Amino acid sequence: MKNFYELAQSRQSCRSFKDKAVDGELLVRCVKAASLAPSACNSQPWKFVVVTNGDKKRELSKLTQEIGLNKWTESAPAFIVVVEEAEPILMPRVVEHYGTKRFSEGDVGMATAFLLLEATEQGLGCCIIGTYSDAEVKALFGLPAGDTVRAIVAVGYPADETPRPKSRKDVSEITTLVG
Repeated sequence: MKNFYELAQSRQSCRSFKDKAVDGELLVRCVKAASLAPSACNSQPWKFVVVTNGDKKRELSKLTQEIGLNKWTESAPAFIVVVEEAEPILMPRVVEHYGTKRFSEGDVGMATAFLLLEATEQGLGCCIIGTYSDAEVKALFGLPAGDTVRAIVAVGYPADETPRPKSRKDVSEITTLVG
């Protein structure tokens, strides 16, 4: 088992997968990890659609390619659709002062990060996809009109497990110390 820093360092976007199905239990374990993420007022404003079925998987892959990107999704063994619920349940005072949507995007983002890190821990590769029609994805899976599809995560076993170097800003460029 890796420590957290090693796990974060080894996570990378994978766009080339082995032709090998992912066990449903591993996918559920990734969703379970996502469900442990923090959320405002413990609202847990997320849902996850795990897609392994051939027809639905093919249709979803096509939806990620609508602007000519992501041809590689055709080879993804599975997808997890990350959905933000329309009306998270928050404390009334919070809703009164800040509304219901202020925190949800960040909460769903944290849940997605937990999902990715668990997938990495299980030896799976993932790539977050953001190019799709929200309405078409919701229609494909019968999701409520008020919900928002925040991400589609392609999941599978990486064809190449060699870690790539990360290109990140230096911590001094992104940190302000106040004290």
